[in-house]
Amino acid sequence: MTSRGWSATACGTRSWNACGSTDLTSKSPRPERFRPDIEGLRAIAVLLVMTYHAGVPLQNGFLGVDVFFVISGFLITSILVRELLTTGTISWARFVGRRIRRLLPAAILVLVVTALVAWFAVPGLRRREIGTDIAGAALYVVNWVFSHRAVDYLASDSIPSPVQHFWSLAVEEQFYVIWPLALIALALVLRRLGRRPSVPAVGALLAAIAVPSFGYAVWLGAVDPARAYFVTTTRAWELGVGAALAVWCAGREAPTRHTHAGSGSDGGAREGVARAAGSPAVAAVIGWVGLVSVIGAACWLPSGAVTPGAWTLLPTVGAAAVLYAGWTGTPHGPVRVLGTAPMVWIGGLSYSLYLWHWPALILSEWAFDGLSQAQQALVVALAVVPAWLSHRFLESPIHHSKALAARTRPVLAMGLALSAVGALAALPLTHAASPFRTTPLAGARPALETLGAATLTSPPSTDPAAYAIDDWEWLTPDPQLSGKDRPKADVDRCQVDRVVEEPVACEFGVAGGATTVALVGDSKAMQWLPALERLAPARGWRIVTYGKSACTFAAGHAQNAGKAYPACDEWNRRVVDRLRADPPDLLLTSGYAGSAWDGARATRGALVAGLSDRWTQLRDAGVPVVVLGDSPLSPNDLDVCTARHPHQLSRCAFDRDPAVAGSGLPAQREATTASGTPLVDLTAWICPVPRCPVAIGNVAIHRPGDHLTATYVRTLAPVLGAALDRGLPSAAAR
Repeated sequence: MTSRGWSATACGTRSWNACGSTDLTSKSPRPERFRPDIEGLRAIAVLLVMTYHAGVPLQNGFLGVDVFFVISGFLITSILVRELLTTGTISWARFVGRRIRRLLPAAILVLVVTALVAWFAVPGLRRREIGTDIAGAALYVVNWVFSHRAVDYLASDSIPSPVQHFWSLAVEEQFYVIWPLALIALALVLRRLGRRPSVPAVGALLAAIAVPSFGYAVWLGAVDPARAYFVTTTRAWELGVGAALAVWCAGREAPTRHTHAGSGSDGGAREGVARAAGSPAVAAVIGWVGLVSVIGAACWLPSGAVTPGAWTLLPTVGAAAVLYAGWTGTPHGPVRVLGTAPMVWIGGLSYSLYLWHWPALILSEWAFDGLSQAQQALVVALAVVPAWLSHRFLESPIHHSKALAARTRPVLAMGLALSAVGALAALPLTHAASPFRTTPLAGARPALETLGAATLTSPPSTDPAAYAIDDWEWLTPDPQLSGKDRPKADVDRCQVDRVVEEPVACEFGVAGGATTVALVGDSKAMQWLPALERLAPARGWRIVTYGKSACTFAAGHAQNAGKAYPACDEWNRRVVDRLRADPPDLLLTSGYAGSAWDGARATRGALVAGLSDRWTQLRDAGVPVVVLGDSPLSPNDLDVCTARHPHQLSRCAFDRDPAVAGSGLPAQREATTASGTPLVDLTAWICPVPRCPVAIGNVAIHRPGDHLTATYVRTLAPVLGAALDRGLPSAAAR
């Protein structure tokens, strides 16, 4: 993840940044001391991450990643600033070449092995998603892939990607590319002004990057924490914390107490530098407080604390404090623990440990269909074996190769070739085939009007045997690709995401139709659009949609992930304003929410009151309202189950009662009863028996993210139309 994992050998075998500082007044850096505190801090960081992933109840062990960011920022900026101040510029090619030798060989090996194992361990078309992730990781842009997927909450997320941990490596690699280029640009500007690069100038540039990044992290973390977690723009400030320390240290030569005691005049000079840098006792206290902050934040943060954000200052500034104490050379700081042989050994191996432990864990979960906590811990512990082997026989030899160190262009070519190998290793996964057919073996696919819900009796049979079909000749959509079978309101991006407050109106159905039907709510409301489109031509419906991710159309205050959701509240207010300004003839709404914000916590009572109030307000304003009951909560991994059991699909059926209880339907039932609002509940047509089937009438019912497929919803159009006619006998339904 960072420039970590250096071997604990003599200083002369490692790069300058692993050993400490150099004399900034000399163009030839003299070897300096080994920094065992840095190795030990790496060990703390990787142990926090691995312990967290092993299932040990360490609440915030993932903050070890933030510690690595600080270490990277400190070490890399130390190298760059030294070169900038001594030569007036930076050799970007040589710098990137060093990063390639240090990081790329081991990373690409892990990606290739992961691709190979995933082909055999991962079922169905989940391989395609993993292949995309591996290609993104090989090109160091995978954090943006995960950011997009985090925003798309309709996507399935039951098992994380085996290369999800590469998001942090991507952030750092982007830093390694952009930060030196920014410094080079600064040097060019200063040169035109007749000035040389200086510490204040570098500090000003750093502040211009890090301060806005911190502000953006605090804002985005509050409104969209899933996206904020992955994007580089919310993480740059963490690298900036370490970089700021490096800039501050520039021009100040640190003492060298870690490796030998001073004697004579040389020892006296070091004592003077130590005093100039601050009291050793004060530095030691700062270091210990920093280490406690790092470990304390990993163990506990207040409920609702968002990372990255203001609370991330605890581990990041804490890590910087540890680095500062080590820089001063005080022997009484955290180095007393961090500098012990086991910690230095783990720190030297930390990069490889970080690379190997996560794919080993996730691929084992795929291979064995889940792991117990003890098994998780065992797999994480056993990751030491491939980590040590790759470090010893690949990572370290290439990193310390004198021949490669002297040949920048071949190393750059090697980097491009390695990235290409990683991306090519993903190709077989991205072209994996589905075990299902979507058309009959003979003849054309029957008309939609004869499929899905159209094959059910009215009312639907409650005999489980009628739905216990294990081996369909064909299914549409392909259960492995059902996530792509979405309504136009989703495909056309009519549904705004969590951070957007301004409603977007999209029109479907009959242009200029005599009856305007508004469909308002979250994605569980938008899922009914295909049925409404099918009804529209005969009824002269002009359909207007207002959709927002994870936002129920209700009065009061919304919640998301157990926190207030003000963007949803504002979106609600603006939608109501539009509906009052241009009232529809009929308003249809639905949603998956089971609670709302009551000012202190999320409660069901607050949601029921908010729904009832909203519907009553609109009805009093002359707008007829009908609630479309939420569909049963479907498992996120149905595609995995159907891939494992394509000829035993009844094994993938799920219990109806908890599925209904986990949906938005119970709150809707309460609110419609309290407000007298009509409710259309089609549960019997979606899950007619105690075990919900995955397909009816050759149509797959569910798609990832707890939604119905657009195809199955279309087959429900006659049923929905009849229910609306019964619920609204007025002309509004026709």
